[in-house]
Parts: sequence; structure tokens; C-alpha cells
Amino acid sequence: MGTGVPSHLGSEERVLLGSYYTPRKYVDLVGEWLKGILGEGDVILDPSCGYGAFFQLAPSFPRARFVGNDIDRGALAQARREFPLVEFHAFNALSRISRRRYGVGGGEVMAIVGNPPYNDTTSLIGRRLKKSSGCSMDEDVRTRDLGLSSLLAYDKLQADWVAVLHPLSYLIKKANHKTCGRFFGNYRLCRHLVFSSQEFAGTSKAVGFPVLVALYKRSPGEGMPYDEVRKTRFHTVEGDSFCLAEMEFVSDCVNKYPNAIDASPRFSGYYFYTLRDINALRRCRTFLPGKCANAVAIPREKLPYYHYIDCFKHLAEAPYWAGNLDIPFQKKGFPAIADIAAKYSKSLHPEVFGDDLPAPSPGETAALRDYVNAAWKKA
Repeated sequence: MGTGVPSHLGSEERVLLGSYYTPRKYVDLVGEWLKGILGEGDVILDPSCGYGAFFQLAPSFPRARFVGNDIDRGALAQARREFPLVEFHAFNALSRISRRRYGVGGGEVMAIVGNPPYNDTTSLIGRRLKKSSGCSMDEDVRTRDLGLSSLLAYDKLQADWVAVLHPLSYLIKKANHKTCGRFFGNYRLCRHLVFSSQEFAGTSKAVGFPVLVALYKRSPGEGMPYDEVRKTRFHTVEGDSFCLAEMEFVSDCVNKYPNAIDASPRFSGYYFYTLRDINALRRCRTFLPGKCANAVAIPREKLPYYHYIDCFKHLAEAPYWAGNLDIPFQKKGFPAIADIAAKYSKSLHPEVFGDDLPAPSPGETAALRDYVNAAWKKA
């Protein structure tokens, strides 16, 4: 046990609790990283242990003390049966946070392991979670995402080491990094590997997002500023790698969010849906037939870049690990392809640009596809 689908939960409950359990190979990887770091009497704590996947490491750390906790009492009952030597607790890990609640002293060396829940508490299901599970939070760890709050809780517990799985977006998206600034200000990334969320049993196979299995060391005041994150080369389980600082992004050339430019003479007359990352672009509309709450009014001089974004949505073959990136771009080569991008994009939206617009030739489309895919391959 300890991995796989939480069989005591229905699919809706799994989403509500963020309960997607850890593949064994990543449990073992965390164990390899912690060998040689932890000694006799050190504590290995999983504050959201579920079925207890990480307690499978106990034979490799016979002199460590394992402590588990989960708000899901059904999962906890199974974990107790499977791992009788582990000390278990059953409380909300984001409320009344202290080492004392786990029976851990302030001077004990502690490594936090696990796969904390990821859920946006401001979303519809997040609001239902808040009502149904009593998920209150200490004010100093309160965020809109349970996983970000979990990282802040680890900092509050002053864990010496943190070896957990979390969405890569927590680290590489500037807004998330800022929200979790206390954690990233006090912890340095020592080891990591990126893999697809589709490896979690019971998740959607439609679109995967990048997950980071990471080992952080507590280094108060000397953690991971965002500029250092940008310069970090991330490595995936498939052998790919990417570095944000080595890429260009079209977001530097456009407005991403609703604005008032449609009251200006610079307005092109066209609207585009709010921009986020590549995965959001895959799900959402691009050019809009009219104004709406999520509409970005396009300045005339920036219209070619929005045509490019539309082309990226339809032609890019970006892998899962690029899903949380802004839309990549190669500014130097863009003028040579801009007219083809406009032609391709306009042909997709007769409701916006009118009927009977010519589509690019097969050769032009092939050149456009090559240009679009070269942008993310520079990662």
C-alpha cells in the first residue's frame, strides 16, 4: 500500500482533498537523497501522509523516528495498519502549526517528506473543500493554494530538510514564488527532478502539468531568490532540460490582462482572451468576437504578437514540462514570419476577421510550424 489511487475516496473527494498518491520510484528517489544526511534519532515527518507512501523508507532509516499525520481519517486508518511502528496524528496540518503537536522537540533534526495536497481554495471546489473538510489555516500560512500553504507551514516548523513533491509552478511562476517568499527565502534547492502529473494514478490524462520532486535545505536568509530560479537549469525524468533565463517570452511584448486601451486611438479593434501559461492557452479561447470580462484590448502595434500566440496554440508541440511557462518566442526571427502568422491566425477566426480570407500555403504553414516549435525547444 501507500501508493496508487486512494480507494476509500470517490473521484470528487480525491479532488477536494488533493489526494493523489506518490509513485514508488519518487519515494525511493527521496530516500536516496536523504541517505547520508539523517542520523540516529532524527525525525522524518510526513504532515499529509495519506496511505503512508513515504513510510516505505523506514527499512532504509532504521534509527530514524517516523511521524505521520493526515486529516483524512480513512487513509490514516489504513496507514496505521500498514506501518504500526510509525507515530501517527490526525489533525489539520495547516492550523495551530508547531513542532510540539507532532511530538518533535525544537532541537531535533527533522526532515519533512511527502506529497502535500494541491488545491486552489478560491476555486469552486476549493470553497467546497473549505466548507466540507474544515480546512482552517493559520493566518501566516494562508494562501489561495493548499500546497503553497503547506510549504509555508514547513518553514514555520523550521524543518532542517524538505523533500517533497510540488507543482513546478510554485517555484518558476513569479507570483507563486512571491506568495511563498518566506519558504523560498529560507530554503535552497539541492536536488530535483521534473515529471508529469499524469504519473499520478487517477488523474486526468488530457493535459499533464510539471511536478517537481525536490530536496531543499534550510538556509535562513540564503534561499532561492527568483533571479536564481530563472538561472537554474531544470532536468526532467525523460532527460530534457530547460532554463528560463535562456528563453524569450512573448509576454514581454503584449498585454496579458484586461485593460482600457479600447478607449485609445491605439486600439486595433480586436480583443484577445486573458493570457496565462501554455496549459491555460491550450484550454482557453484566443481572439474574441467582442468585449467580455476577460478580454484584453489589443493595441494596433501589438496585434502581430497576438497572431503569433494564436499560432502557438494551434501549432506548438510543447511537452508537459513547458506547460507552466509563458508562451516562448524568438524575437529576432519574428519579422520574417509575421505575415504568415497573421494569415494563418485570421483564417481560423472568420467570426472576428471576416470570411474568405486566404490560408497560408502548405509550405508557409510548415515554415510557421518550425518557427513556433523552435521557440520552446530553446528551453
